[in-house]
Amino acid sequence: MDVIKKQLVLLLCSTALLIASPFADYRILALIGVVFSALMYFVGNIRYFAIGTAVLSLLYGLGIIPASAFFGPLVMVLFGELLKTLSVKTGHSLAVFGAGSAAALIFAMLYTNEFEPLVGSLAILVLLMLRSILGEREDGSMLSLIGVSMTIVLFEDLEFLVDLRTLAFAILLCAAFGYFAYRANTIDLTGVFSAVLFGVILISFTDTVAWFLIILVFFILGSAFTKFKYSEKEFLGVAQGKGGKRGYKNAFANVGVGVAAAILFGITGDMVYAAVFLGSVSTATADTLASEIGVTGGNPVMITTLKRCPPGTNGGVTLVGEAACVLGALIIAGLGFMLGVAPWYVCLISAAAGVVGTNLDSLYGALLENRGLFGNSGTNLLATLSGGIVAALLYLAVAYLIL
Repeated sequence: MDVIKKQLVLLLCSTALLIASPFADYRILALIGVVFSALMYFVGNIRYFAIGTAVLSLLYGLGIIPASAFFGPLVMVLFGELLKTLSVKTGHSLAVFGAGSAAALIFAMLYTNEFEPLVGSLAILVLLMLRSILGEREDGSMLSLIGVSMTIVLFEDLEFLVDLRTLAFAILLCAAFGYFAYRANTIDLTGVFSAVLFGVILISFTDTVAWFLIILVFFILGSAFTKFKYSEKEFLGVAQGKGGKRGYKNAFANVGVGVAAAILFGITGDMVYAAVFLGSVSTATADTLASEIGVTGGNPVMITTLKRCPPGTNGGVTLVGEAACVLGALIIAGLGFMLGVAPWYVCLISAAAGVVGTNLDSLYGALLENRGLFGNSGTNLLATLSGGIVAALLYLAVAYLIL
């Protein structure tokens, strides 16, 4: 009961600050927020939440973040946590937390007259993703507060408007995909919220389902070929962990660059960002197929020395893997053309970039990952970024020659 009382008091205090926001100077409210944080830290022994609140109070007092990015995260986290505590025996605590957080954020954004459906939807998805990643970590509340606040600031500053029907369709489609992928044991809970977040961004900013479908094909191919000769890969010690399930690290490493490119394309309409998107996703697909198929294709050679190395060695390549790499890149390029994402020559450029990016992934694995400088996810992120950059440079070169 003490926990519930403490959460209720914090929620009431935060809500009182929100209610007072139209009538009091924002600097005074920020000062009250700092004092409130100090009381939480020294008296209430709620250290990490207090630190997060203090950071947001200072940013709000300095005029760096708007009211919705200050009050919104506070009330949504507190109300969600209160409902979660009250419903802990139901077995649906995360769902209750999400529903409560969404209701609190919508109220805060409407009250501060800063409501934007896209921004609110992305903030809620970011919060759910962070909570699924952080679990019961002590600093989870602090990171959630700051992460949600920065999400609101970023997407409010972009001032990108999306049709409500498009947004609703994106949320329903991506949520359905996440649900069935989770039930199929291909992604874990962190992967579900990452996938839904990325899918909503892709559909909203490009105003078409085509870009999401390309990511979906990458996911299907990756999941299918992860299961390819899985027992043999387990015997060799090179199988994907957690039974082939993928999580948030896989999502950010493989499609994070593509999602960023989609946002920039939606804002600018510049085809160079479509090239970056296709180049990065081609790299992710080609690398996945090369890794999952190539590891069963005989003894590889190290890309830096061309000497034989054990299967699964970072930087090892095989002819079978290279063939799979080309196939994966061409699949994504072909989809990009058929779905109208980019002209044929941009799609061919992205295929070439995908092959280059995949081999750069092997090079990064040999030079960086084997020395412990990067993990697998870091290597994949660097590779997809490289593939996107190569595609952009090739596109700019072609565009210069044509013009």
